[in-house]
Amino acid sequence: MPIPILYVIDSFKNPNAGTEGQLYQLIQGLDRDYFSPHLLVFQESTYLKESGFPCNYTVLGCSGLTNLSAWVALWREAKQFRKRGGRIVHAFFIDPSIMCPIIFRLHGVPVVISRRDMGYWYTQKYLFLLRWSGRVVSSVITNSKAVRDVVSKRERIPKNVISVIYNGYQARTNEALIPAEVLLLRKHHPDAVFSVIVANIRPLKRITDAIVALAKVVEQGGNMHLVVIGDGDDSELTLRAKELDVYERIHFLGRRSDVADCLPAFDIGVLCSESEGFSNSIVEYMRAGLPVVCSSVGGNPEAIEHGVSGYLYDVGNITMLSGYLQQLVFDIRLRLQMGAAALDSSEARFSNEVMVDQHQDVYGALVS
Repeated sequence: MPIPILYVIDSFKNPNAGTEGQLYQLIQGLDRDYFSPHLLVFQESTYLKESGFPCNYTVLGCSGLTNLSAWVALWREAKQFRKRGGRIVHAFFIDPSIMCPIIFRLHGVPVVISRRDMGYWYTQKYLFLLRWSGRVVSSVITNSKAVRDVVSKRERIPKNVISVIYNGYQARTNEALIPAEVLLLRKHHPDAVFSVIVANIRPLKRITDAIVALAKVVEQGGNMHLVVIGDGDDSELTLRAKELDVYERIHFLGRRSDVADCLPAFDIGVLCSESEGFSNSIVEYMRAGLPVVCSSVGGNPEAIEHGVSGYLYDVGNITMLSGYLQQLVFDIRLRLQMGAAALDSSEARFSNEVMVDQHQDVYGALVS
């Protein structure tokens, strides 16, 4: 009989988001001959109501570490799961990662937790609770070695129970349908080299660094434009671009669900973040055949081979950032060469099939 696995998450609102997207692809790709998944969400969402999910799901109806009702409800779910022959629980995000190991291990069910960032949200309270619940965690899955090292050090979990599984992405089976507004943008600037940032507008992403670097490239005669795809208030970025006299070279496309179709229309992928666990944006650039210029933080150096598929620079070092951008802007052959290397690397290392298979290996080792 297939092994019953329960996936637990606060809520599921967007199958295109980082963690939620990877969870969606994981459950969709599981070999149903060996594993039988079920999703438990603490709270219902509009997406689940309207679109459903690749497996059956249950709504707990309450959440919160300080909510006694949530603990009681989760206890009841654990009891029922064990009665149904449940063998593994895989928890995502903070509250489930604290609550599930304690409750499900008391019912004899091993618990896997996932970590996907550098712990910028750590507080003393959360660290205390995570270290406490982490003592009964059976396995931890991180999406980069950098995240593994942070989790081991801060949450005091031995590295021998942590597996590194990189994000997986489905192979494109058809040609990109570049949106009309993106095609129009290129038509208006036929000779420009377009760099693109896919990131929500917030201080952590340091998009201002890319604007300052753009100004430096333009000063050297580079015909470069910058496209920003992501949600958030762009007023401060617009003001900075006007101050640097590059406002006409900045294009804000907002939040989009067709990022993969937009990217092939551009020339260089950029990411300036001061913290990254493992960047979905970087792999999306690579899958679109773009050379990447990104900050050397978190899991970024594990994705990009410096000088081969792109360039890594010290976060905040705008001189380095603008220098690498300038090289790519002035050398089309270099752009094409690095873009091809990036595409080859992404296909070999970050496929959805590899990601699913490696999760199944972890599950299989636990139940064996």
